[in-house]
Amino acid sequence: MTLLLCLAAIWLAGFGLVRWMFPQPLGWSQHNVLLFSLAIGVGAGVASCLYFLALLVAGPGVTALAWTLGASVVVACALGFLATSHGPLLDWAEGPPVPWYLTTLFALAAALAVIMFLGAVAYNPHGEEAAWSIWNLKARFLFRAGAFWRDAFSTDLGWSHPDYPLLLPGLIALCWKLGRQESTEAPIAIAFLFTLGTAGVLVSVLGVLRGKAQALLAGTLLLATASFIALSAALYADVPLSFYILATLALMFLQDRHPEQLRFSALAGLMAGFAAWTRNEGLIFVAALIVARVIALLRLRETRLLGLQLVRLALGLVAPLAIVVFFKLRVGGPSELFSTPASTILKHLADPARWIVMVEGLVVILFNFGRFLIPIALALALYWYIVRFRVEARDRASLVTAGIALGLMLAVQLLLDILYVDNLGLEIGTSFERILLQLWPAALLALFAASGPLQLVAPQPQGKLSPGKLSQGKVNKEKKAGRGARRVAEIR
Repeated sequence: MTLLLCLAAIWLAGFGLVRWMFPQPLGWSQHNVLLFSLAIGVGAGVASCLYFLALLVAGPGVTALAWTLGASVVVACALGFLATSHGPLLDWAEGPPVPWYLTTLFALAAALAVIMFLGAVAYNPHGEEAAWSIWNLKARFLFRAGAFWRDAFSTDLGWSHPDYPLLLPGLIALCWKLGRQESTEAPIAIAFLFTLGTAGVLVSVLGVLRGKAQALLAGTLLLATASFIALSAALYADVPLSFYILATLALMFLQDRHPEQLRFSALAGLMAGFAAWTRNEGLIFVAALIVARVIALLRLRETRLLGLQLVRLALGLVAPLAIVVFFKLRVGGPSELFSTPASTILKHLADPARWIVMVEGLVVILFNFGRFLIPIALALALYWYIVRFRVEARDRASLVTAGIALGLMLAVQLLLDILYVDNLGLEIGTSFERILLQLWPAALLALFAASGPLQLVAPQPQGKLSPGKLSQGKVNKEKKAGRGARRVAEIR
């Protein structure tokens, strides 16, 4: 019960903040589903940052931590629930009718995903190796060590990556502190909420952009990705990272749909900052996002919006990024990248065999990705062949931003593997699919946002005309054609 109250308070803080930025009437609506989903990540990021700051300032005591979280919840709820409605109301985009079987397929995928997740965590409640040796290990240090919590980042524990950011361990330790007991339920519940939030953001934003059919199809594909659900049940930080990447790029799509509402850019910056506070790859994403946005707006000659959006992105990004920088410089241990000799890096870079192994491994993973019965790359290629591209002018900057940012993230991570990893074959087998899964929800967003309309229901047939009306219509058509020909002759 204490865990539920703690998670509810964290979500309330997030919901209050996002509703303060985008207030609309409470109730069941597409707008509020999106806010509900975004609130999971906003609340988690804010709570984790506040926990780290309280740990630095007031120490590991529960009293200061409870007052800090309680005050943040009260302030956020006051801001959110007292805000008056203004700004855009996000609703389903117009589109073709959605057949019953597509809704049923989405519900079935969601049910199977929940069953698979619960079965996996029941069998292995501590998660896979990286969960209990990195993320939950740090959470246990923060919970158990008291005044010696900094020992979690000792160089003696170099195998546990002391430089990894603390969003997930801090969130788990916060729930344990307030509940005054250590349990496996906290990391499991947090993993489930991030999976739920990822699906919610993807479906709700695509519903706004492309309509219900595209949204449900993308949500079905995400929830049917067995590897994604298994990665969430492994209690790694990759699914929370994928949530923040997706949320950031989704908000950029909404920003381009509503150029005057720069709050979308501010919230996108906040989400990108929380991505950096989740994993080191989040720092790569922050840099890739800024580069991609600058290129997109300059390429499409939207220089008027460039400065305004970058300023708002920076305003949202500055607080979590400052915490990440402070943690890296004053608390976390040195990154293992700095311990690799330059001679080794150059040797790896100049070895053509490593590049060949990398390309071969990437191709194999792409065709086995997600544990689908049919290779998902071929299925998506067939889908795009059927519906083709249909990119609206107002979505071009967002699609360019998403494509460049995701491409840069993938390229940089693969290059780092080439340069620094000794056993590249082992890395390919254990980490390549995980890297792709970090980008998978955002890639689905970009794919379906760029695809044409999906017609799954045949249009209603027109009433049959009688033979007399049919012949009369033919006569009228011939008369109109004759009048048009005479006008052309007169002009000549």
